Amino acid sequence: MKKKELDQISIIDATIRKKIKQKKAAEILELSTRQIQRKIQKYKLEGSTSLAHKGRGKQSNRSISKERCDLIIELIKTKYTDFGPTLAAEKLIDDGINIDHETLRKLMIKEELWQSNKRKLIKHVYRERKHHFGELIQGDGSPHKWFNDEYSTLLALIDDATGKVELMFAAQETTEGFSKLTMSYLKKYGRPLKIYTDRGKVFKVNKGDKQEEKKTQYGRMLDELNISIIFARSPQAKGRVERLFKTLQDRLVKELKLNNITNIDDANQFLEQHYMTKFNQKFPIEPLNNLDFHRSIDAYDLNSIFCIKENRILNNDLTISYQNRLFVLEKKQPTTIYKSSIITVNHNFDKTIELIFQEHKLAFKEIDQQRAKKRKPIKQINDQTPVWKPKLDHPWRNEILGDISKEFKRRHF
Repeated sequence: MKKKELDQISIIDATIRKKIKQKKAAEILELSTRQIQRKIQKYKLEGSTSLAHKGRGKQSNRSISKERCDLIIELIKTKYTDFGPTLAAEKLIDDGINIDHETLRKLMIKEELWQSNKRKLIKHVYRERKHHFGELIQGDGSPHKWFNDEYSTLLALIDDATGKVELMFAAQETTEGFSKLTMSYLKKYGRPLKIYTDRGKVFKVNKGDKQEEKKTQYGRMLDELNISIIFARSPQAKGRVERLFKTLQDRLVKELKLNNITNIDDANQFLEQHYMTKFNQKFPIEPLNNLDFHRSIDAYDLNSIFCIKENRILNNDLTISYQNRLFVLEKKQPTTIYKSSIITVNHNFDKTIELIFQEHKLAFKEIDQQRAKKRKPIKQINDQTPVWKPKLDHPWRNEILGDISKEFKRRHF
């Protein structure tokens, strides 16, 4: 018997001998009067042992049989070797075995297939989730060995209020990759109010910008879409997306392995057609307010925004030089163009080029051969060419010889 049950003996015995009332006994033991009455009845029939719990020492009716435990352990060892308890429990359902993840965790710890992690206490200021869908989006990239021994990067956007995600694989965290991911998000949900990122080179100009006035190409894209960008000063500040990567580095890696996916193209197709939909349905978070803060994209041409834009000055011969390529403007144009005008070069991610002046697309063509550099012709001297000699009465000869003769006379005479 437990100490708490042993302490009840004296109180129940005093109640039976009518030294204290049942109401007082219930108050002392923090039980109801009906519970005291039942304990008294059982105490009179069975004695003090009636106060002990009847299920103590017996196997639970909901316990798993040894044969079932052996089957589960065998499946985990052969099929789900490096799976965690929660994900393994989900996958066992597909094999016809329904087991709670906490029960499976205890079973795996007992069989030394899982090691419990003690959480370290780290103090950070808690930030409440935003109340509206589209009020704040967190974005980041996670380099990891997702489906090969080589590293690749998973780019992610996650809504702060609902936890909905948009994912895409890329070789590295680049402007092109994040632009394509953002464009995909905008087409599904619309324009959010703010995007929260780190201070990486894709999002922020870190050198030579003390006033923080310069913008990267990605920052310029968001500015054209009227989306504010916020820069976090620590990983903990954007904890939603950091915890998302921790989850995906466990779950998504195993899903890709089960589906035999070994390259970026197949992985992106798997994310779009299967994984993202299931993930958003499995981990939904109800926002405090159902009002959607996303705005329409109908008034925006996304293809003309999500590209690399650089300015060039128009040369006198109506040509523009860009990345060792030469473009010349056609005679007919939608607007009047002057020499030395500033032309915007749109370098699209499909490698095509557009020239823009005052929001008009210009007609142009590329010159295959570069302009020949202007050089002065070099005279070739022939051995048979007669050498020019000044005449005897030439002023130069008279002047030079006169000076020499004067100096000669001065020294010797």
